[in-house]
Amino acid sequence: MDRHADQLVGSLFRILGSQGHHEAQQLLVETYQSHAPSDRDELVDRLAADLVTILQEHLTPQEGAAVLTTTVEYLVNRFVSVVDVAPVAIVVLDEDGGIQLWNDGAERTFGWSEREVLSKPYARVVAEPSESIPPVSELEDGERLTGVETRHRHKDGSLLDVRLWGAPLYNHEEQFTGATFVISDITERKQREQRLTVLNRALRHNIRHDVTVIRGHLDLLSEEIPESDHLEVIDERVANISNLSEAARNIERLGEPDESALATFDLGPELREHAARLRRDWPDARVDVDVPESLPVAAHELLPYGLDNLLENAVEHNDADDPRVRIEARKPDDSSAGVRLVIADNGPGLPTNEREVLRNGTETDLTHSTGVGLWLTQWIVRSSGGRLDVETSEWDGTRVTVELQSA
Repeated sequence: MDRHADQLVGSLFRILGSQGHHEAQQLLVETYQSHAPSDRDELVDRLAADLVTILQEHLTPQEGAAVLTTTVEYLVNRFVSVVDVAPVAIVVLDEDGGIQLWNDGAERTFGWSEREVLSKPYARVVAEPSESIPPVSELEDGERLTGVETRHRHKDGSLLDVRLWGAPLYNHEEQFTGATFVISDITERKQREQRLTVLNRALRHNIRHDVTVIRGHLDLLSEEIPESDHLEVIDERVANISNLSEAARNIERLGEPDESALATFDLGPELREHAARLRRDWPDARVDVDVPESLPVAAHELLPYGLDNLLENAVEHNDADDPRVRIEARKPDDSSAGVRLVIADNGPGLPTNEREVLRNGTETDLTHSTGVGLWLTQWIVRSSGGRLDVETSEWDGTRVTVELQSA
């Protein structure tokens, strides 16, 4: 069923009803339903022929003209309304690249009014000589532009980082008549990313240097003072700072979710290896694992880091007399979404702020490595195209469920 034909029939249906032509309205619906299985071109051709017949047999020429005129006005008004309120720039070009439509979003983005740019070549209005603007001719063969990043010029002479989508336009004879561009201004986001990258690298460099110096002095002090609670506290805090630096490095590696960039992991051996490490580092904890021999998933390259965060949190802060962690993973029989991983413990449960980090991935007052690690874990799961939820476990501890894509 073609969506454009569907919109046309829906509009005609409403107009016929509003003007009291109920018999013609019912015939239109029956005709459309009888032709719905047809392909796009056949559906439109048959509807056009049957529509003429319906209008001729059940309406006077004046009534038919009124229905068609009102329908066209209705569709045009809807289109204009959508274009006008869109928060992005929408630009329609003719086959030579001349501007035919320049919405309010384009005026807000680039500074020029529609009157100033109408009929002018789009590339000449916004192009910066050092940047490539995809020509309209690239779309003539049906190609589309999807999220192309380039730079456009503002009226005040400044350069904007933009992301551009483009699609060809054709007339009723399938002849190429131009293109529609949708342009989003990403300047502020790009500048923020650059500032964060520079700040992150500078901080990480300084942190690594300071941690190395502090650890050297701690080693010297530990030789002079073999057992000291103060030295243990300092060592713990230094480790915390080091973990924060590692989290910052991993945050920098996280970008926009991109399924084409996902890596393949086998959760079976991956989780068993993590469980063995937990048993070695926390010998008093009981770690139960119920995972298939092989369970491949597609996820961000940092997935193992995220698993470490979830599993270590299940035991590191567990104050139960008999710390317990259960790890389960399987592909549900009733779901085509992928793989479900469950990590449950009998600890005290997550603090409210850290529970919100896992549930929503929202920014809170995170001042220690645990909170930042959980925040990063949520980002890793989302960048993997998955979802994460947190509940109370059957032992009144924490139960984290992660859903990932099958590989």
